[in-house]
Amino acid sequence: MQQDPQFKPLAPVQDYPRSDMESGGFKPKASPREEKSSKCLVIILAIMVIQGAVLLIFGSIFLRPRTPGFELGSVRVRNLNYRTNSSSPSFNFTLVTSVAVENANFGDFRFDNTTGTVWCGLVVVGEFTIPPGRAQARATERLNVSVDVSSLRIPNTTSLSSNISSGILELSSHVKLSGKLNIMNIMKRTRHPELNCFMKLNFTGGSVHDLSCD
Repeated sequence: MQQDPQFKPLAPVQDYPRSDMESGGFKPKASPREEKSSKCLVIILAIMVIQGAVLLIFGSIFLRPRTPGFELGSVRVRNLNYRTNSSSPSFNFTLVTSVAVENANFGDFRFDNTTGTVWCGLVVVGEFTIPPGRAQARATERLNVSVDVSSLRIPNTTSLSSNISSGILELSSHVKLSGKLNIMNIMKRTRHPELNCFMKLNFTGGSVHDLSCD
């Protein structure tokens, strides 16, 4: 058969790859199940972060143990007796006051029986007892205290005579509680609130002034 001289062969049709084809293959799309699994993982991680932040805030506010505060109330003087005799000066009286244990924690503070002291210079001139008790969570426990003060233990009567003659006697007191703090039965800690006070006794007026504590 003779070929038509005007016949021209058709050019081959070019095959352009589709946008979803790469390197001669198809890129598979993520299935709905995989997309759902990824979203769940993100949600779980977000919840864990939020829970961690909440626990940190909870711990810093509610579980942080604080040493309870310890304060002394006003001091009254009773049964004051003193002698200014230079050969045998003496004094004896009773101090009446109250102590307050302020518990700012979210848990009870139970303290043991404690002995406090009153000093004149470097000599103990009186002792008092704070009975065992409990300061409830976010509350203040108040206790009445009395102490008999006497010069019987003071060996240097010379300085004592001059102090009494001046009409002013400088005193100090110290007490240190020992107790256990129980916060929501989660955290238990031992704490030791401490109180140091300084005061001046006016023999003439039979009163205490310039009271300061730390």
